[in-house]
Amino acid sequence: MLDIKSPNWPAAIAFAALGVLFVVWLKVYLRDKQVWRYDTRAAWLRAFAYFAFAWALGMASGAVPTIIGNPWVLPGQASSILWIAFTALLAVVVFVGYWIIWPIGTLPHGRRVIVPDTVVFGVVWGVSEGLLFGSVWLLAKRFWDGLIGAGTGADFAICFTTIIALSIFVGMWHALYWDVHISPEHNIYEWNIRKVLLAHNPNLILGAIYVTAWENLGIWVALQAFALFGSTLAMPFPSARWPHPVDPTGPALGPQTDELADLTGKTVVVTGGARGMGAMAAARLAEQGADIVILDVRDELARTTASQIAGKTGRTVDVVHVDLASNDSVRQAADAVLQKYPRIDVLLNNAGIFTEEYQENVAGLELTLATNHVGAFLLTQLLQQRLEDSGARVLFVSSDAHRQAMAIDWDDVNGTAAWKGKPRNATAGFAQYNTSKLLVTAAAMELAERTRDTAMRVNVIVPGALVPTAIYDDASGPIQILIKYFKPLLRSPEKAMITYLYVSTSPEVEGVTGRYWKDGRPTAESQVAQDQAVRDQVWAWSMQQAGITLDA
Repeated sequence: MLDIKSPNWPAAIAFAALGVLFVVWLKVYLRDKQVWRYDTRAAWLRAFAYFAFAWALGMASGAVPTIIGNPWVLPGQASSILWIAFTALLAVVVFVGYWIIWPIGTLPHGRRVIVPDTVVFGVVWGVSEGLLFGSVWLLAKRFWDGLIGAGTGADFAICFTTIIALSIFVGMWHALYWDVHISPEHNIYEWNIRKVLLAHNPNLILGAIYVTAWENLGIWVALQAFALFGSTLAMPFPSARWPHPVDPTGPALGPQTDELADLTGKTVVVTGGARGMGAMAAARLAEQGADIVILDVRDELARTTASQIAGKTGRTVDVVHVDLASNDSVRQAADAVLQKYPRIDVLLNNAGIFTEEYQENVAGLELTLATNHVGAFLLTQLLQQRLEDSGARVLFVSSDAHRQAMAIDWDDVNGTAAWKGKPRNATAGFAQYNTSKLLVTAAAMELAERTRDTAMRVNVIVPGALVPTAIYDDASGPIQILIKYFKPLLRSPEKAMITYLYVSTSPEVEGVTGRYWKDGRPTAESQVAQDQAVRDQVWAWSMQQAGITLDA
């Protein structure tokens, strides 16, 4: 039986203080820097702050003293066939998941293993996060054994608590921070679900069962360390001593600069600029000197927003009415823009909706598809010659939600089957939103390819997961709960705005076209959106829905 040791509070305080020192060092290092840029040295500082806090938890929970004070193989286990078999099974699961499956779903993007830097990072990361896992289990064990007494009921509760707590932590921590600020770009997104199903889940579930049943805390922590060491080598994690290598698969960027572009004399057209991300983008671009044209269906709100921006910046901010779900309205708006503005320097196709209610436009097309994709597609086509003549940057706002649309059902593109005859259906609403963003992404990439020889540049940007703006006003269930009660944990509009401004204005991306941008970095759109056959289908369907003929 495991002899659980008392916490080592002096060591816990010391490691917590070390973590604070790393945070202070990070703040000093990032002073006057653009914090959203991937910076290897900053990544190491962030990571080692996390590692120090993980060790602090390991000391405070008693996990480290317990591992040190107990043999890794407890008495009688070495002769147990069941224990040997389960230990071997867990080791195989870890090896296959993190040393075989994980590398298959990972791209190095020009990085290589640097000795000893990458190795040191992998060992420290593995042991530190392994200790965090062990600490969560030990805290759960202390709690449930103390509450209901040691036994089968407590074991089930310990195992369940460990799995749920670590799943939530790992999912949120990696999605919201680790994969944004610490890990370099490495995921093949279509492999993410396989990594979860074939590596993370089996490792966590079997590991929690193993440590609860046999209490081999040291072995479990060591296996987690081995798992993350494999992940580190697969990326591989870059060295803080060397500049982050240029991605050979990425676009050729101009010299790095943190200076804001001077947009004086530039004209920027923003759809959906009355509120939310569109209004924020319009305001920030006006602050850089641009004259703004807001296209929106909410006339009064758009005029109020325009007046506020003009008052604060002194720039010209006009409003043009457009209902993107109506082709006639889009054509009228395009005519108004073409008549008044001899050049357009940036077209930001930002407008979008999410709705759980089944609705169609006058042409019989489901409203989400019509608004999020067809309207922006038609507007861009109608303005295309002016955009080409102006050498404009054209941005389409998509979402990583497009990765959830694995195919387009052309026989039921409105998704009526998913609504099941109900006036409201959250699942169907999200499915249509995902499909609309796949259409946006595929069509934008095709447009970029078709206009590659012109001065116009087309890119797709994504604000990030679940930015709490008005687009989710119609959402119910978990989304509404997340936005209402966990807003501080979600991505802020200000952070999402980084990509908007960078791709629309920075001289670094001058001449870059046909790229998918997230967190100010070029990454890959879904494999479905990359499929040329899908792009051709989306293009033909979009032209038809927009009412554009080949000779138009």
